[in-house]
Amino acid sequence: MALFDKFRRPKRPAPDNSPTSLQPSSPPLEETWPWTDIDRPSVQLLQERVAFHEAGHAVVARCFGIEVIQLSIRRRADSLGRVTPVVTPAWQRAQRYDHLRRRADRNPESRRRTPVGALHPRSLFDYEESLHGELHAILAGAVAEEMQFSSCTGGRGDRRRFHLQVSCCYGNLTGFVSGSTIALLRYRYQNSCQQILARPENWTWVKAVVKAAIRSEHGVLTGDEIDSMRPRRPLPPTLLGKAA
Repeated sequence: MALFDKFRRPKRPAPDNSPTSLQPSSPPLEETWPWTDIDRPSVQLLQERVAFHEAGHAVVARCFGIEVIQLSIRRRADSLGRVTPVVTPAWQRAQRYDHLRRRADRNPESRRRTPVGALHPRSLFDYEESLHGELHAILAGAVAEEMQFSSCTGGRGDRRRFHLQVSCCYGNLTGFVSGSTIALLRYRYQNSCQQILARPENWTWVKAVVKAAIRSEHGVLTGDEIDSMRPRRPLPPTLLGKAA
């Protein structure tokens, strides 16, 4: 966390921000589990990549106090895996901004292509409740995958989400953010994610989540299951002696 020492940890999101409860035991019919041709080594490797990617999202989100409702590596036509977190205030604002921008773009007569009221521009790296954790969690999947496999095959949707979040929070009154600013922010947050995941207790947690997801009955883990795998840090030797 050395790159972001000036930030406080976001508060835990309020329960009323939670999306509709999911039912892991009754997944949508369009999802596939187990994966087709899962006995093939290439398919097993891809599934493991997906599991590391989603575990990275989940573990870093929890490190910042963002509740995770569900992790899934059930295959869909449009995605291979997904993590469902509690909606943070930062992401709620980004969704509202995106909705208003799309609505304005549908009106060719509009002088203001992006509604100014949806934006609250601020200085780069200014702290805001939940934004710091949100930006970390968005990029953490690709970072975890690259740490394990030295490359990342997914993450396009994550990059779009990161761009949207940055445009909403750091853009000017038209929502524009320069490519160099996006690259700077992504570089800084990716490095910070790597530092967080490189901690032995966190990487052990990631690997435990990966193993559990692949071996799960339905390809789904609940937030409680993910939390239960978090390693308990051993006491330092001096404290162990006192405890005995």
